[in-house]
Amino acid sequence: MDSPTSPRNINPLHQIYGSRRTVRWVIFLAVAAIITVYMSGQGSIPVSPTSTPFGSSRKAKYLTPRQLMDRPISKDLQTIPRIFHQSWTSTQLPAKFEHWSESCRAAHPNWEWVLWTDEDNEALVRMHFPWLLQTYQDLPGVIYKADLVRNIYMYMFGGVYADLDVECLRPTDNLFKEFNVSTVSHAKPRPVSTHELQKSGRKAFFGRMGTDTSFSNSIPNAWMASTPGHPFFLLVIESVVKGIIDGSSAGQSPEQVTGPVQLFDMVNQYMALDSPYEGEKLDKHVAKNPSAKQFTPRRGLGHSIEVLPFNYIFPYSWQRDGEAFREVCWATKTTFDAERCKLVLGTDHWPSYAITYWSHTWSGEGHDAGNMHQLDDK
Repeated sequence: MDSPTSPRNINPLHQIYGSRRTVRWVIFLAVAAIITVYMSGQGSIPVSPTSTPFGSSRKAKYLTPRQLMDRPISKDLQTIPRIFHQSWTSTQLPAKFEHWSESCRAAHPNWEWVLWTDEDNEALVRMHFPWLLQTYQDLPGVIYKADLVRNIYMYMFGGVYADLDVECLRPTDNLFKEFNVSTVSHAKPRPVSTHELQKSGRKAFFGRMGTDTSFSNSIPNAWMASTPGHPFFLLVIESVVKGIIDGSSAGQSPEQVTGPVQLFDMVNQYMALDSPYEGEKLDKHVAKNPSAKQFTPRRGLGHSIEVLPFNYIFPYSWQRDGEAFREVCWATKTTFDAERCKLVLGTDHWPSYAITYWSHTWSGEGHDAGNMHQLDDK
């Protein structure tokens, strides 16, 4: 019989490591390794960019509206300046807005980020659209003004505009490359060459929401991008002014007067087969606009609009086609869960560059108190 101290009765791990404490440590390390391998192997559910903020702690540099307005007007009309515009009543943002805004700054680390306030917006109109100032001031509520002025961001500076309930999921630079449009520093513009002037022309980008292309809110103004000086934005502004002067917009909602319905109508007019704004006709149409004189595009420089598929920018629709996801995707719901929303919508697999959670913070002439309450916590 073997004695109790015979090597044959000793646990082989004891022979190797010498103690039970070491055995427990080795087992712990083994279990940890198995868990790590398991977690890293979940390739079917990629990690959300907000969980790993784009692999870098860098983010877009803050640029004040005043600093931007003090810069020379860009002469490069075929590239998108790396400026990310957002706006709010003041610089104090609700917690969720601040969180989502940080996601956009993290997604665009070599861009500049501008937060426009109500006061800044009026200063911008005074500076570059003085002929519009009285109409702007007479608009019936702040949301009308906020909707209208984002067209001026795009026209005067270009770049990207996004509402504060937009979470950025990917850098948009890659999106623009699909359409042969480069992004460049606004602070250090590139030299303009004749070859590049004939390359892609002036371009504006909008996103489609939902699958019903006849729905009047299906091209939201919650996200827009453009090269500077695109004359389409003057069309939108002129249409707003015309509706006010002839009284046709009296009593209408913000969406109809200055918001997504207005944008939808103008995009459809612009893109119609018999459009009166084709080619140089548009430049001739807006030539009398005082603000058009700030840009002098070379003869023959084209312009176009891209309405992106719904999955690019607005994978969640607040309309009927998004009803199945409403409880987790709509920011105003107590059951809202951003991470769950992105998972069920498959934003990593489309892929989507952004997602809007539709906080609907505006009501009448001010903010909706109930919806604002849902934005207090991250």
